[in-house]
Amino acid sequence: MAREDEDPQQPWKGWLGRIEASRRRRNDRLPEWQRNVHRRAPLNGRFTASDSSSSLNTHDTAVSVNQDWSLTKAKIAQLYSQTPEVRLSPRFDQFAQAVPAFGRELNDTIGDATVGTTIEEVLADVVNAAGISGALVYYESRTEPRDVPMVDPSMVPPEMQGQIPTTTVDAVVDVQHCVDRISPADLLIPSDFTGSNYDKARWLGHDSRCTWSQAQRMFGLGDDVKDKVLGRDKRTGTLTQSLNTDSTTFRDTDVVNFTEIFYWRHYYHPDETSFKAIQRVVFVEGLDEPVINEEYKGQKRGQQGMLGVTKLPIRVLTLTYVSDDSLPPSDSSIGRFQVNELEASRDAMVQQRKHSIPIRWGDTNRVSPNSRTKIDKGDFQGFIWTNGPGDRAIGEVARTSYPSERMEFDSIIKNDLTELWQVGTNQAGAFASGQRSASEAKIVQTNFQTRVGQERDKVTRFFLGIAEVLAGHLALYGTFDVPDELGVTREQLATGFTYSVRADSTVRMDAQQRIDQLERVINYLAQSPYANVKPIVTEYVELNGLDPNTVVVDPQPKPPEPVKISISTAEDFNNPLAIATLMRTHQAPAPDDLAAAMKLLQAAGIGIVPPAPPTPPADPNAPPAEAMTPGMTNAGWDAAPRLDRREQDAA
Repeated sequence: MAREDEDPQQPWKGWLGRIEASRRRRNDRLPEWQRNVHRRAPLNGRFTASDSSSSLNTHDTAVSVNQDWSLTKAKIAQLYSQTPEVRLSPRFDQFAQAVPAFGRELNDTIGDATVGTTIEEVLADVVNAAGISGALVYYESRTEPRDVPMVDPSMVPPEMQGQIPTTTVDAVVDVQHCVDRISPADLLIPSDFTGSNYDKARWLGHDSRCTWSQAQRMFGLGDDVKDKVLGRDKRTGTLTQSLNTDSTTFRDTDVVNFTEIFYWRHYYHPDETSFKAIQRVVFVEGLDEPVINEEYKGQKRGQQGMLGVTKLPIRVLTLTYVSDDSLPPSDSSIGRFQVNELEASRDAMVQQRKHSIPIRWGDTNRVSPNSRTKIDKGDFQGFIWTNGPGDRAIGEVARTSYPSERMEFDSIIKNDLTELWQVGTNQAGAFASGQRSASEAKIVQTNFQTRVGQERDKVTRFFLGIAEVLAGHLALYGTFDVPDELGVTREQLATGFTYSVRADSTVRMDAQQRIDQLERVINYLAQSPYANVKPIVTEYVELNGLDPNTVVVDPQPKPPEPVKISISTAEDFNNPLAIATLMRTHQAPAPDDLAAAMKLLQAAGIGIVPPAPPTPPADPNAPPAEAMTPGMTNAGWDAAPRLDRREQDAA
């Protein structure tokens, strides 16, 4: 398909120019990013005296106050300390029954792909190094050739089973879903993009590298181009294209360096009919043409639009936005001036202590030679005889005192850092100095939760973006089955739901906080017919250190409510319906109870009236007998109601 600025002689010149412009803009920021990492962890913790004069440390000082280390760890823990469970809400009613199966499959895949570890790595980049980082979500499979019949064997007669023609296909034998961090030194953002929603960028890409065997399998490279594409890792050399400045890194073996980009097709293909269609292009260093130029295999065209992945598979995370700049600074970059000032103040304090060593003086005219010998030897618990008052014989040379306002400046600098990072002393897990009222502490904590909640929301959206891309891969390449009665196909599932997580579920609570939360839920929902509290009770028991397998049991069905029966005479017990009702609610006397009651009556001398013999059944052929009531003829007949009310009607 046609592309803009296409040159018949150099058809990919436009794309190579865009990629190079993005690299130049990124590499201009790279020294600052390397400096931030170096100041947080100098050579991975191997701090030496020469580090202060390193080319990465423009602030020349002999003292290092590593505020970035503690602040970065505290900030990451506040933003993301556990992987939440994704919740699915169906967009249409027919997807509702697929929520349990698809949700379980998606959350299991998130765990298998170690998404939590990747997000923690990305947050270290965003908070400390560069202010921006990304992750690549992709799907891999391994296949082997197999011979399969070209027709259904069940449709072939038994005598021709051995003559069924076969064909060779690549059968999938293993799959994996991957979520890998993209280093800020590899991430490619369009140089003209100025927003913060990176799904609205025309394209996203990254530089990467792989072994020769991987390149053969992923890109179909042959031995004829091996010498052109195989070389040293581009992250090595004098201008290290990495956040790690250790010159001994990335020298394991020769690799194939490549660049992978994903772009929205409707920006560059005039005949594209979908706004969600994505194109994948891969350039290998050493070759002029791309080795892959295809429609992204993570999506599929359907009658109602694109199925599968509908977001760019490169997910980008930032915590802040600077107007018209898609590469915002990190917290370490913003607080660098304060850290430098704090180090300068601490260095002055060290120098002051070094040059203020106590020196004493003595008056030789007042201290005898023997006493001076004791003092020189450092003897103690003895007498020193002086000629006159001792305070005039021995004294200390006056020392310069460290100005108290310097300590105040240190406190001001640290307050500035906590305001910039929004990580106070209490939020970092330590006690703050000074007296504060409970109301003030509550206001501070409320405002802190408001600001950190905004950044947590960005991390949550980043996580859900990864989950949505994984869901698209599962919809196209998953191995689970969808029941036919649902009326939807597996390919439609990814776009059939909205994805969310529980509020603040990315932050881990301690055991007591979780216990208190579960207690409130159990108290509210234990008697509700709409809640299954067994999983809640199971977790509650586990948090209290007990084994739920031996403590938790399935709830027993509630017995029916006892029937309230009013009995006025003993004849009421002769009613079979009343006795049946009492027996159903376990209120009727048992045979042992009846036997005991009869013995008690006999012991009391009370006769037991035997039950009347049963009345024999009437002969259906016999003429009806009249009631034999003395003094009344046809006593069984009733008068008509109309006759009884004649006087009332006349009135």
